[in-house]
Amino acid sequence: MPAVEKRRPGLPSAQLPVIAGFAIVILLMLAVAAIGVVHLRLLNDRLTGSVARQHQKSELTLAMRTLHESRYQSILLASRLDEAQARAEQRRRFSTTARDFAALRARFLALPLDDSESAAWGEVRKEQEDIETLAYTAFDLLQANSLEQARRLIRAEIKPHESHLMSQWNQLVDMQRLRNLAALDQAASASEHALRLAFALSTLALLLAFAVAVFVVRVSRRLERDLFQERERAIVTLRSLGDAVIRFDAARHIAYLSPIAETLLGMEEARSTHLPVGEVLHLFERESRADLTTRLLDEVLAGRTYTLPPPACLLSSQGMEYEVEGKASCIHDPKGGISGGILVMSDVSEARELQRKLLWQSDHDALTGLGNRYALEESLARALGERRAAEVSASLLLISLEPLKRVRSKAGQACCDELVLQVALLLHARMREADFLARMSEDEFAVVLQPCPDEMRVAERIRDDVMALRLPWEGNTYQTGVHVGVVRLSGQTREDSLAAAYAALREAESLGAGSVVHQAVQDDRAEAITHACPEAVHPLSGEGELTTEKLT
Repeated sequence: MPAVEKRRPGLPSAQLPVIAGFAIVILLMLAVAAIGVVHLRLLNDRLTGSVARQHQKSELTLAMRTLHESRYQSILLASRLDEAQARAEQRRRFSTTARDFAALRARFLALPLDDSESAAWGEVRKEQEDIETLAYTAFDLLQANSLEQARRLIRAEIKPHESHLMSQWNQLVDMQRLRNLAALDQAASASEHALRLAFALSTLALLLAFAVAVFVVRVSRRLERDLFQERERAIVTLRSLGDAVIRFDAARHIAYLSPIAETLLGMEEARSTHLPVGEVLHLFERESRADLTTRLLDEVLAGRTYTLPPPACLLSSQGMEYEVEGKASCIHDPKGGISGGILVMSDVSEARELQRKLLWQSDHDALTGLGNRYALEESLARALGERRAAEVSASLLLISLEPLKRVRSKAGQACCDELVLQVALLLHARMREADFLARMSEDEFAVVLQPCPDEMRVAERIRDDVMALRLPWEGNTYQTGVHVGVVRLSGQTREDSLAAAYAALREAESLGAGSVVHQAVQDDRAEAITHACPEAVHPLSGEGELTTEKLT
């Protein structure tokens, strides 16, 4: 009997297409999932690199601007120092910061820059080179003890260049900030795109197979977690900035406050979120107290960039006032509409207070608070101009104290300073509102009297008051002698008037303590004195018409 061939039970032929089709679907799903994962990973890497580069650019730009401000402050400080060693120290500091600036610049230029960034950097670099050349020229003048020439160079050339350069620096910094915010917006948009893609993959996986769905969901959750971490890193980067960041929506409600903004406003983000902007943010002009918040919201929500004016101030919820500067821009939604705005501002109270202090120190004496030589020259020029316009008599008095070395050697520098201060207070008490009193040097004062028909009587009174001054100090009593040089302002230039006054003062010093010398200078003779030596005029001998009074 023939053997019967036993056949193994096989899969029904009808199942083969189903299994093959399902396998093809599974493969297609795996391919789709793989494509989605690769796309999201590439997007994640690109956004990570973009945000990191923009953040690095912002940090380097801010650091370079800070170093440049520090170098400019070194120049200003050096021009106000009297000791050569201290000025040399400021020059070394200037050179040291130059090396640090070069290192930051090299790192910045190593990053990829687009055309607008390259153009902005080119403007900054050109202006930076001009200031660098002028700065070393100023330091050379300071090293040569040409203080006045160095200060004129700083005021006339370096300061305008510095103002223009700081404007360019601010443009470059603002550009980097906006690029950083654009990268954050791009990351948020990419996150939304990734979520839509993950949802589509999950839905398709549920329709095809539970196993495939589970796999796709896991992949999507992992990608979502990665994107969330990227978003958190972007937020941390934003919070690490030294500026206050305030975001608001189209309904004019607060949507986000950075930690610096919470500090300035005196209100936590949790309390301020969804509150009207006008209840949280109080911006106003410093002088007129006019409201700026409403104007800012109107401009931004109309699609325009708004820059806070220089006198802008912020009032916190605790009643603290800060001087601020910043810029606000609108935020667009995917359809191109305006969904809100963002304000980036910084507290510049200390910087502006320092600026006001430096401006005050530039024309005031540190010990007495009186005007210095520069302020006296400006007042003298105004007096000459007003005198020519109104033909009102005006006079210039130079007052020299007896050499204070004896007081310093016996009682110390503190006693010497107190004696000078008491003389300054005495002179100030004798001045009228229209008069101007200045301290020219350690032992010299100057007074511009206008109008003054009898300047000799005023000079004699000043002489008598100063010589009658007594300073008790540690059991002893100190006083100082005085010499007064007087000149009537009668059509001379500022240089002629100072030269004539110094000539009268030197003549008074040669006659002894208590001398008052009045000099009436003709225009041509005044010109001759001016050409002698305006910084140290020697007593005249036969030059000019002199009348002398001396105590006996």
